[in-house]
Amino acid sequence: MKVAIVHYHLEPGGVTRVIENTLQAWKDAGIEIEAVVLSGRQYKGSGISNAYLVQGLDYTTPENAVRAETLSKEMEDVAQMALGSVPDIWHIHNHSLGKNPALPLALAKLAQKGARMLLHPHDFAEDGRPGNYKALSESYQFLYPSTSGIHYAALNHRDLSYLQKMLEDSPSKAHLLANAIPDYDENLVHRKVPSLPENLFLYPVRAVRRKNLGELALLSLVHPEKYFANSLGPTNPNFQREFNQWKQFTSELNLNLTYGLGEKSTASFLDMVAHAEAIVSTSIAEGFGLGFLEPWTFGKGLCGRNIPEITKDFENLGINLQNLYSRCEVSLDFLDKPKKLRTSIQKNLEGFYQSYEVVLPKNGVDQAYHSIVQNGKVDFGRLDECLQKQILTKLSGSKIEADRIREQIPLNLPTGDVVERNQKAVKLQFSQIEYGKKLYSIYNEVLSAKDAQLTFAHGRKLLDAFLSPKRLNLLRTS
Repeated sequence: MKVAIVHYHLEPGGVTRVIENTLQAWKDAGIEIEAVVLSGRQYKGSGISNAYLVQGLDYTTPENAVRAETLSKEMEDVAQMALGSVPDIWHIHNHSLGKNPALPLALAKLAQKGARMLLHPHDFAEDGRPGNYKALSESYQFLYPSTSGIHYAALNHRDLSYLQKMLEDSPSKAHLLANAIPDYDENLVHRKVPSLPENLFLYPVRAVRRKNLGELALLSLVHPEKYFANSLGPTNPNFQREFNQWKQFTSELNLNLTYGLGEKSTASFLDMVAHAEAIVSTSIAEGFGLGFLEPWTFGKGLCGRNIPEITKDFENLGINLQNLYSRCEVSLDFLDKPKKLRTSIQKNLEGFYQSYEVVLPKNGVDQAYHSIVQNGKVDFGRLDECLQKQILTKLSGSKIEADRIREQIPLNLPTGDVVERNQKAVKLQFSQIEYGKKLYSIYNEVLSAKDAQLTFAHGRKLLDAFLSPKRLNLLRTS
């Protein structure tokens, strides 16, 4: 079986790790698949032996995107050169995210030629990414091709149910394909690295807006005896300015905090994890939720913010996340102009719905406000960067109030027994070998399907499933 795996880039972390783990899973399971990985950026890692550059596949804007015909031909030519023939199946990661509006149109052209595909969305333009959605305006009607030879893979039951709703009248099928969690050398678990900060609480993620970097600063502010860091800076140039502003702002507050620790140290990712006292997460939105599972494989405890709509799947599989918090409530008085918060919510919500070209429900502003603000307190992680900085500035001058926040979001690390049980549950439920076998089975199902007429599913059904005033987060409205 010959497979072409496609993603915009192969920068460290995220989807790149999923692809690397997939290739290793096939190897571990003894599954013979000849694979090529196509990317818009040169691969600099070591886990993919057959990676090729495709011009025009990288992140881009509608104005700068190549023609769909050009991209489609380039993908076909490179894949055929690498594999010796046309791929039996195309495995496309995040095609519908809106990072490159030419990609969906290029895939539509491949689909029109009868190409067999597995479309594997990790995140959705319909889920709090109106800018991405706008970028797809010219290609949206072709975003979700549907025929018996094109299937979809979802990372969790929420996304699976949404995809199934969208595809309910089409011949395409959606599968649950939770990411594999690889085993690591447990000898690294507690190894100290002298060049790294002591008492390190590591947030092992690349900096993107939804990772909620301001809340990492809040944790550092109220837990000054610990040192906090995220591992990598952004790849998206649009977030670089905000990232630099966070670095300057937290430096002025003199916090024990480093953004992009992995880019300031010679320590490897595993070095940082091994050295860390614990792993922390402040993310407010995830596609799969790797950060809630991987720490246990290192024998490390996890603390920080929960995302119940994602982690419910994990808890049902026996993974204990009870020490995480779902809200971080701060008095409205810590905002410079607390009465203007409702106005800000209304403006953002109206703009949010307008960006999606959907009519806002009549009571939508009330729903959003009372979801974010409860009993005179606002959930810090639902605010944008400007409002978060207002709160951090005031809290830095009030030890009493900082201590109150500390009591609300303590760094309660799970006991050794919980870590051990969670580790066993993750290894059992998210085995890399089982992942490889399941993916291979899905490929075979796609390849064995009888030809059917190509149609395109209505993405609006997916948008309706994701769009709700109660899910508004000001970190995700622009």
